Amino acid sequence: MPSGGRAFPWYLAGIASWFSSYGMQTIVFPWLVAVVLHEPATRVGIAQMSLSAPSILFMMLGGALADRADVRRLLVRGHLLGALPPLALAAVIAMGEFSYAALIAYALAVGTLGAFIMPARDAMLGRVAGADLGRAVAIMSATQFAAQLAGIAAGAAAGRIGATALLVAQGVVLALGGLAALRLPPAPPVAHAGESRLAAMRGGLREAMASPVIWPVIVTQLAVGILYVGAFLVVLPLLVRDVYAGGSLELSLVSFCFWGGTIAATLAQIRLGSLRWPGRAILLGLTFGALVLAAMSLPVPLAGLLFLCLVWGLGAGVVITQGRTLVQAAAPASHRARVLSLFQLGLMGGAPIGALLIGYLTAFAGPRAATVYPAACMLLILAWLWNRSRLWQQRAA
Repeated sequence: MPSGGRAFPWYLAGIASWFSSYGMQTIVFPWLVAVVLHEPATRVGIAQMSLSAPSILFMMLGGALADRADVRRLLVRGHLLGALPPLALAAVIAMGEFSYAALIAYALAVGTLGAFIMPARDAMLGRVAGADLGRAVAIMSATQFAAQLAGIAAGAAAGRIGATALLVAQGVVLALGGLAALRLPPAPPVAHAGESRLAAMRGGLREAMASPVIWPVIVTQLAVGILYVGAFLVVLPLLVRDVYAGGSLELSLVSFCFWGGTIAATLAQIRLGSLRWPGRAILLGLTFGALVLAAMSLPVPLAGLLFLCLVWGLGAGVVITQGRTLVQAAAPASHRARVLSLFQLGLMGGAPIGALLIGYLTAFAGPRAATVYPAACMLLILAWLWNRSRLWQQRAA
């Protein structure tokens, strides 16, 4: 059984498994709801909300469980169970019973499993990363984004080969990730086993809120989840459908450009090493993203939209990598999974709120005009963080 840093490649294999499946989902799911079912903006928003809504209910519980259980076992079980929803949806489509309700059931199942997998995955990183945590986080992020990109490229074929084959591929890939997790070293709990789950969740929240490093990063992730991820999930598919008359190919190009930008930014961070001022990188990346999102309201051709998505992804690669690095380094080992679950909760828990709100906003204002509002809100939040936190002065650990 590999141990320590020698298990890192197997950890990366599990990351690639989960996020290549996720990449396929980011194309197949909105294509099914927006193009195949041709649902209106509000129902697109509700469907996208269902993918991440379980995070609000279960992410902190998942963090508490990861601090109190063998993380490797959680990862193995999570991957194997995660293979079931796409296989079930593929069977429903093959039998000709596909409906909006079936899609919502799939989304809720996937979102619930993800709420338990993500804290366990982040907690395992500290055990297999080796001495250079910042570099390990960047490599993990690059692997995540590259796997998503591969899944997105596969998802582009949805309009040609149908969703069934891609959903089956998702299930197989996730099951292979469970086999990779078996190669990880045992990861026994580091938290007090006698503590109740509710007390454990409260302890993680107290630890995060007491840290001058962690709480502003969590605020930025919550803002990203509501404003940026919400816009990405709802506005971009509707722009592709209603403004550019596109389908699964155009959806995949949009996602491909965004995640291609994140990969480029992450590879640059691996080459540069740890940044001296990670907090400044986060604030500047978010400011850059707000300007790009506002620019999407302009009547640009599809090539212009793709370029904006590429630039938006560059900023996202910096924000995600530097935010996770700061939290990984600042969180104590006894609370790491719980604190990291709050980091993920900000991102994933904010997404359903953003998807719902921006879905209604888009129905009212139209997909192009709707991009201005989340951009303006982000600039206000960044101004508040500038004055109320030490994020701009935060040096690398």
